[in-house]
Amino acid sequence: MSVDFGFGKRTCQRTVQTAKNDKSSGCLDARCSTAMFHGIVKDVGKSSLSRIEGLPAISLRQLEIFRTIFEERSFTNAALDLRSTRANIKRICDDFSNELGHPLFDEDVEKNLRPTPFAIGLISQMAPLSRSLRRLNDEVKTLHHDGRLVRFAAAGGFFGESVFTEFLSLLDIRKLFRTCFVKMDPVRYRTALLNAECDVYFGCGLIGSDRLELVDLGSVPWKFSWLDADEARPIHHPGDLPEGEWEIGSLGDPEALAECLDALHQAGAKDGRISGQDHAAARVLLEPDITGAHRPAVAPSWPCHRFSAILRKHHPYVELKTHLAQASVKLHGGHGS
Repeated sequence: MSVDFGFGKRTCQRTVQTAKNDKSSGCLDARCSTAMFHGIVKDVGKSSLSRIEGLPAISLRQLEIFRTIFEERSFTNAALDLRSTRANIKRICDDFSNELGHPLFDEDVEKNLRPTPFAIGLISQMAPLSRSLRRLNDEVKTLHHDGRLVRFAAAGGFFGESVFTEFLSLLDIRKLFRTCFVKMDPVRYRTALLNAECDVYFGCGLIGSDRLELVDLGSVPWKFSWLDADEARPIHHPGDLPEGEWEIGSLGDPEALAECLDALHQAGAKDGRISGQDHAAARVLLEPDITGAHRPAVAPSWPCHRFSAILRKHHPYVELKTHLAQASVKLHGGHGS
């Protein structure tokens, strides 16, 4: 049985080109699908429409499901392939059959499907369309790949420091994304991430949330700044800090700062505080050494801030978090820090 739906090669090729040329919309997949379908419908002649009642109601999703069922000869297998349910796939197939006005499959007692002569004729007419759709999908993937931009954000001056540049040199994403760098006020990095103003924020003393996830990139040692340079002396252990006269810098999330201060107290330091809390200037200020120039003499005994990357949960670039974590492992030679 021969069924001519008018899915000509000329129609498919022109519609693919139309979709490729339309790059102005962010919803590229939807625009391409719409362009493809309307191009087909426009070119289907009245003679074809007269043989198939209701052709304009046919969707590309129905055609995709029909083709998968035809190949699998099973609603269940088609559902697995399309990541759906058997009931949903069967319902869409039944709706498609009703739109065409012809049965598409006969089901035996063992739930195996046999395509009807109408379905066999339909699949042969769909071949040019299927090939064009595959080419269209490849073009869409290429356009998406070429257009994927990752915006790295951090506080001003952070991008030039060794703690970031060392990590960036190990982050192998050049073949996947283009990158740019955005200076961000640390106070509003959470809002910026949730509003999609940036993709990844880098910093010290960050805390995740139910909508933001953290990738730990290792510890950052302290640098010590003495209020009076003449008093400067080596500090080898938290207990060597002058009691009640030291503080830690206020850059970071309040929760992380409080945890770090408590950890220093537990390690032997006494009566420290967070800077900027209406106290007189302390004799010693502890700040994360993002330059890498200063190292505590006994590093394991010092609780430190963590250097982290933070991004939205369920980010559309699903592989981004994996690459950040892999770069962290490389940075520390396969060991935690």
